[in-house]
Amino acid sequence: MNMSMSNTDLLTPYTARWYTAAQARALPPAGATFSGTYTVALQGGSALELPLRVLPGGDKAIALLMSNQTPFAVEDALAPLVTAAAASLQPEVIAAVPTMGLDYARLVARGLGLADYVALGHSRKFWYDEALSEAATSSTSTQGKRVYLDPALVARVRGKRVVLVDDVINTGVSALSAVRLLERAGAEVVGLTVLLSEGHAWRAVVGELGTGWDQRVRAVGHIPMFEAAGDGRWQPMAGTL
Repeated sequence: MNMSMSNTDLLTPYTARWYTAAQARALPPAGATFSGTYTVALQGGSALELPLRVLPGGDKAIALLMSNQTPFAVEDALAPLVTAAAASLQPEVIAAVPTMGLDYARLVARGLGLADYVALGHSRKFWYDEALSEAATSSTSTQGKRVYLDPALVARVRGKRVVLVDDVINTGVSALSAVRLLERAGAEVVGLTVLLSEGHAWRAVVGELGTGWDQRVRAVGHIPMFEAAGDGRWQPMAGTL
């Protein structure tokens, strides 16, 4: 019998938990060291507990939000918060940064009373136009990819105030690609709403879209990057808080 362990054997099951504002007061402060999970302060005083995942190399970790793996109760709590953030930008159209932005973009569009939303994607259908695509990547992806806009949806965004929705902004590359793609299709992209911003490297990247564009990013909460603190614990990295 082969008793060797794979990487999947070593991972604990994915869990995420939302706390009300009253419950959140009893949680550890953000400046503490953490083992296993990290608690994120959210707009309105509530909080989100996320698992810590060690990055390749073993000396750094991230607080991992996997929007398609969280309990529905967490989604139900977060959706109104990101909807309120999007509403502050007065959108006519909501568009999703794939793939983790898809679920929340749909919820935000419905929450705002819109008839539909625009789902960007990474899968190229046979009727797509390569001119309606942009190179894209993400901090958790291991290979290059492209983001596409279905030509049949161009009329939904042309000349409209569009707000993008994603779960987390880290490097900012995915957001930059999505904005450039929509602008090429004639959209007026007025901002991006995310559940969480991670670190601050993304600010310089979205700054390529114009001065002050980082101020158009509205986040419900913020997470730092983490470095080893010894004894299996992790501390927020200076400059990422």
